[in-house]
Amino acid sequence: MAKMKTGKLITTEEIMSELHFHDYISPGEERDRVLAACNKVLDTQASETYDQAKEREQTLDFIKALWGKYDCEQVAKKYDNFVKIEQALYGLERDEEKGGRYRDHFVHMFNTFVFGIRIISNLFGKVNENEGKDLFNVKNENLKSEHLPFGGNYNYKQRTFYLWMLISTFHDIAIPFQHMPKIGEGITRFVEEFGWVVSEPILTMSNFDSSQLYYYFTMLSEIYNSKLKLVDKGKKYDRSKGANSYVAKTLGRAFDRREHGALSGFFMWKTIEEIFLLGLSEKYRDKIGLKNFDSYDRYVLQQDIARAALAISLHTLTRKKETGHPEIIPIKFDEYPLTFLLILADELQEYHRHEGGTILGNTKFRCQPKIILSYEKKNIDLKVAFSIDAEEEKYFIEEANAIWSKRHNGKKFNDVKKAAKVIMGSICEHLIEKIILDDKFRLEIKLYKSTGNTIFEQAINTKTKDA
Repeated sequence: MAKMKTGKLITTEEIMSELHFHDYISPGEERDRVLAACNKVLDTQASETYDQAKEREQTLDFIKALWGKYDCEQVAKKYDNFVKIEQALYGLERDEEKGGRYRDHFVHMFNTFVFGIRIISNLFGKVNENEGKDLFNVKNENLKSEHLPFGGNYNYKQRTFYLWMLISTFHDIAIPFQHMPKIGEGITRFVEEFGWVVSEPILTMSNFDSSQLYYYFTMLSEIYNSKLKLVDKGKKYDRSKGANSYVAKTLGRAFDRREHGALSGFFMWKTIEEIFLLGLSEKYRDKIGLKNFDSYDRYVLQQDIARAALAISLHTLTRKKETGHPEIIPIKFDEYPLTFLLILADELQEYHRHEGGTILGNTKFRCQPKIILSYEKKNIDLKVAFSIDAEEEKYFIEEANAIWSKRHNGKKFNDVKKAAKVIMGSICEHLIEKIILDDKFRLEIKLYKSTGNTIFEQAINTKTKDA
């Protein structure tokens, strides 16, 4: 595998060239808009002067452009409201005395999307069409044969891109639901100054949504059970094995715990359903209704949309005592590739991750990672390298100490290499808990100073748990 050169940061131009948007979006105004919006966010991130408000605004513009390409620009309103509540969470969860803080999830979803498309495009560039289809369990779409009124069928690359767009841009949309208790605590910190107390906000789910949950989790478990096998000329996922009660009940319990993965998956599925059920898409408002919604449900909602919802739901499962140590994880790339990729991208995404521990907030490090990927005989080797500059070291060490001192009775240190071992080592631990990393998918992560000196390097292996 090629050795990765460190020192010089990856540029916006280099990242944009790796995304290969031309493989997924046809030439024209839509592609130009997506490209321009993505470029602006990456440029802002690469700027020497970090501007979180500008980054957030431009990310919202990108979301509008991306969903607009799929005639669902109104979905961006959900993200607009997400940003508003997230801004409140920065203040409500900030507790300098206890070290409490909220960290960004909105721009994080953009960075997760970008990282994943870089990997997907890199892999597509190294394989032929049949290998590409096998890698991600996709085939060329054939929905026109079911008389659905779409402009055309997606090829396997476009279909993979759409799946990843759904998965990555929705995977944390329900984070505020999981943080409801902290919202009450944050308000209480103020009102208790005057002798008042605020209880946790009470949430009520609509009766119709709750009535769908058994059907919904059963459907996801059936797709899981077939390991994404496609039938009916690639139009359906095989569900002939029936439900997997273990998976359905595990995800249902996660939903009851307000685990944001289980909630986000359901909200994504419901959102896509409502766009066409309620005629929210301007382009398809009068084209999908009483006569053909059943076909849309059968060949879209119960297929790729459900697959995306499954990936989102699985990504937050952990082997903690209270969750019952679910045997669903760790995930293998060759069985559930996009779920695997979501977990990988999600856990590695500590860069450009704003954290509101103070009024100003901070980030551990600000750089899109360098990537080197090789593929041979169905085996994948991936190297991911991050950079940290001198200005970021102080906060990086502080955050490492926050982790270290809890484990070692308040002991602290002031060494960036030690900090790298703590923070990057923690990432490694989370990865080997959730995904299988072995000879079929090898991963090495590196952190280096902007001067080029490597301060952390680890090849991660699930079996030996080198991390």
